[in-house]
Amino acid sequence: MTETIEHPLIGVLVGKAEDGIIQFLGVRYASLTDRLAEPELLSHYDGEKIDATKKGRQVISPPNGCGIEYGFIQQSLQPSSFEISDLDSLHLNITVPSDAHDLPVLVFVHGGGFALGSNAWPQYDHSRLVKLSVETGLPILAVGINYRLGVPGFLTSKELRAAGYKPNNGIRDQRIALKWVKQYIQGFGGDPNNVTLMGQSAGAVASFLHLQSEEPLFGQLIAMSGTSLALPPISPEVAETAYALCLKTLGIQELSETNRVRDIVHGPSPKLWTNIPAYIPLRPVIDNDIVFRGPTHEDFAMGPFQVEAVLPGAKWCRRVLIGDCQSDASIFSYSLMKRQTGIAKAFHNSLSKYLSNSPEAVCALEQAYGINSNTTDEVALRNILDAASDIRFYAPVLAIGNNWPGETYVYHFNEPNPWEGPWKGTASHCLDFAYLFQNFNEYLTPTQQELAKQFAEHVICFIHGKAPFPSRQSARSGAMVYGQPRNGAAFVQSVSPNDFGRREKLFQLAQGVGLDKLNAAVGHFLDGMPPLIDQDCELLHHVIQGD
Repeated sequence: MTETIEHPLIGVLVGKAEDGIIQFLGVRYASLTDRLAEPELLSHYDGEKIDATKKGRQVISPPNGCGIEYGFIQQSLQPSSFEISDLDSLHLNITVPSDAHDLPVLVFVHGGGFALGSNAWPQYDHSRLVKLSVETGLPILAVGINYRLGVPGFLTSKELRAAGYKPNNGIRDQRIALKWVKQYIQGFGGDPNNVTLMGQSAGAVASFLHLQSEEPLFGQLIAMSGTSLALPPISPEVAETAYALCLKTLGIQELSETNRVRDIVHGPSPKLWTNIPAYIPLRPVIDNDIVFRGPTHEDFAMGPFQVEAVLPGAKWCRRVLIGDCQSDASIFSYSLMKRQTGIAKAFHNSLSKYLSNSPEAVCALEQAYGINSNTTDEVALRNILDAASDIRFYAPVLAIGNNWPGETYVYHFNEPNPWEGPWKGTASHCLDFAYLFQNFNEYLTPTQQELAKQFAEHVICFIHGKAPFPSRQSARSGAMVYGQPRNGAAFVQSVSPNDFGRREKLFQLAQGVGLDKLNAAVGHFLDGMPPLIDQDCELLHHVIQGD
């Protein structure tokens, strides 16, 4: 079925209607003059009827990206095919109850390591979440953003900037989408003054970067399994070396500067995902325009006053819901398995180089997590991932949850992955949104479905400005736990990480070297390249190590 609305600013739109929910799919929010151009907010629609019943095109990225993410989740949905477009891919999926008026708005930024993802993927369909919001008496409107990834989204260099191409296109796309929501969402039944931004994984990292804006962009933030504390933006020096590596892998390093830029901007798009290896860091870069350095763990440790001093958004985004999955670092296992042979020794060598002035910290970390030559490669890999889960996901949740100037609500998602695969039985990365959006319910038991519903209802409650469970300010040591060590959802008040299904080793280790240094050291290993085969890889190692 279809439903037609007359938008006061856009004109007539035809949406897809089913079971009291209307979806307007592939609604363009910005235009591009070329692949790397700065996005321009659409401020004029030509007045023709817009068919918003079909999913929009995917940005330049691997065509099998959806299947790759199903591999992380360990369960697939109905397979879909997606067209790819250079210029016609900046669009939104808007999901709204019938007869909506002034509803709270949820804007979702998908993850995918800044390399994969699309708002059109079935796992990101918001219709069931919106339908549940209606059933609970707290209806919401949901928006999914498509934004540029990989080379078009995050490649930058002095050469590209000299040609007029700004860094951080993917972040700029999201920023324009948020401005579009403010300008146009009321015509769909949303309240432009009541917007919650939610990001998962890399989407959560990006969401924190939007808090560096002086201009208020949203009123509340939900961060799922990702923060810019864990994955800070890279330096211009690292970006420059990444650019040199991209030129080499694309086979265009010998061209003139003008022709190199022309090839990147106008050349065949498939090689932008087939030729670029995953170890080249294409992610947000410090440009001192929309992406800045910090804040750090050290900033958060100094308290709310310091947070506001370095993060402008802490003054206009007063409520934060933040959490992690028990085995979030499972996302790194797929790349580390290729390096599993002798991984304990490789981990030791990497950390010893990065923390050359703190050998005692390396020794203490290895002892605390059981990472040594006496363990099998398989056990060593799991123990390294335990350390990464603590450092890159759990520690940032506590830092932000305990020191945000406004209200914070902390959760820990511990429900075991029920599906066959290496992470069955543990709360692996991506499992949180798989439960939240209700799209995998057919593959869950009634008990698991009930947990998914509880999680979603808490999120809906937060979006409505209510308290889904006690805040960190009212229960300083409390957090909502979904799954183990208890069944179902339970608010746990404790000072022991063990009661939340976490480990306390990390914070003892960090007393000497500091969480920022530990995170950078572990990140250096996780982001490591395959065996060095040329000087460019060696250079990138040195640049990252010195960053």
